[in-house]
Amino acid sequence: MSASFVQHRIQAEARARKVSQERCGSTEVRIADIYKYFPFRLFGLGRNALQDLAQIEFESELELCRVNPEMLEQYLDMKRGGFRVGFVSDTYWSTDQLAQLLRSCSPGLSWDFLYASCDHGSSKSEALFEAYLAEQGIDAASSFHVGDNHTADVNGARRHGIRPRYYPQAGAALASKFQRETSIFELLCPDQPSRLDCGARTLRRAVTTKSAEHSPAFNLGLTVLGPVMAAFDAFIAARRAALARNGARVAIGFLGRDGLLPYRVWQANHGETGAYIEINRRVSMVGSADTLEPLCELLSRVVMIDATTFVDIVKVRPPAVMKFLRSIPTALPAAANSPTPCPI
Repeated sequence: MSASFVQHRIQAEARARKVSQERCGSTEVRIADIYKYFPFRLFGLGRNALQDLAQIEFESELELCRVNPEMLEQYLDMKRGGFRVGFVSDTYWSTDQLAQLLRSCSPGLSWDFLYASCDHGSSKSEALFEAYLAEQGIDAASSFHVGDNHTADVNGARRHGIRPRYYPQAGAALASKFQRETSIFELLCPDQPSRLDCGARTLRRAVTTKSAEHSPAFNLGLTVLGPVMAAFDAFIAARRAALARNGARVAIGFLGRDGLLPYRVWQANHGETGAYIEINRRVSMVGSADTLEPLCELLSRVVMIDATTFVDIVKVRPPAVMKFLRSIPTALPAAANSPTPCPI
């Protein structure tokens, strides 16, 4: 039902903007104009529910909106510098509603001017900047505008002589990942709203934008591996909590080598050592042996060995073996403070 509601709400906005363009020459609409084209009967509602739906959406917006810390700091820096600062926004929320949203995100926030496109019947791509300059008596050449939409915020400002400062969002590659994640999520969790993620997607866009100077591997970790490992870590924590509630004693163990990364994530997030064991053919052979013959056969193939390598192979530190390896001289140079390599 919620997914259907969202789709019809999106379609209603598209129809409202199309009609506004045909009648007024602008796509600007208010929230009430959007709900005029909503299929009330399909959801068992009468048209008298229009204002209620508009108000409920605004209350949801108040609950879900978050401030961008970087943009807020830039804004406050300009205020502290004595500049006149305000907001020019393309939005279907009125100026009063926009003011509520801003103060809800950042209590105590103040501004010198505030423009909502729907109250002026024109967007930033059209004549909203022109109205702002005329009403505020501002010289365009002495002002600048920060925004994340290249068409509206950069081209729109530049067309009116305002210096633009582009604040880019993440590119199409990340948007494609989000789309795939949403599709998978909806298949795995059909009863959960895929759009409500407590702001995680917005934060990922902001962080990914700042990572452009890093390597492709860094971006892969940031956009794919990081979220996957974080989700797996949360799954482990939830599973442990559920078992503990049932009275079980719970120990966390990670099986290598695949378990090494989640083990490190667990340590970083929870400050707990847990346990890690690496199972491979060498370890299995040594662990299953009841005589020294398999170990002797394994070591006979090694040309040079030291204490560190021995531990890497057998995963134990027998004191007698460590003492022996450190006592054997060799002609090969040994690293400082490292056990001396021993020729076999």
